Amino acid sequence: MNIRSGMISLMFLTASAMAAEGMPGGPGHAMGGPESHAAAREACKADPEKCRQERQAKRDAWCAQNPEKCKEMKARAEQCKADPEKCRKERQAKRDEWCKQNPEKCKEMKARAEQRRAQCKADPAKCEQERKARMEERFKKADSDGNGLLSRQEAASRSPRLARHFDRLDANGDGQLSREEMMTTRKGHRGHRHHSA
Repeated sequence: MNIRSGMISLMFLTASAMAAEGMPGGPGHAMGGPESHAAAREACKADPEKCRQERQAKRDAWCAQNPEKCKEMKARAEQCKADPEKCRKERQAKRDEWCKQNPEKCKEMKARAEQRRAQCKADPAKCEQERKARMEERFKKADSDGNGLLSRQEAASRSPRLARHFDRLDANGDGQLSREEMMTTRKGHRGHRHHSA
């Protein structure tokens, strides 16, 4: 399995692990079988902004009910900004442990990830087109002033992950991200993962 394939698998496993621990915001947090999870995924594809807002509302409600745990999670997020590699290893260890405790669910998640990889291998142009469309949609929503560029503040307000990588993505160092900078950096990063596999 190459690194990209592994990352897709881990993405699915993280969501399941969060749901299993009762943490809000991940797909699959709602109760129900595979059919309800699939329906939720399709609904999120159709309206990702609505999904994002609903997940945020659930997280806010969860934080109101669990202020101490919420405080711990926020502190943990700050620690991860300071040492992302350590956090990545710890998340991997938690995913591995979750898979040991939930082998059937883990197997289902891995099967779905494998199915997605097979679809993308069969039609890479379609997968790339879908990825670009998702990225464009996220970019438009983050660009609150509509100037076609993302400031550090816009990036931070929409995506902590994007904010963490802002300096690496800002190729020309002007303090703003263009679509081109984001696409170029992502292509280079994906290429590096393929060659590393």
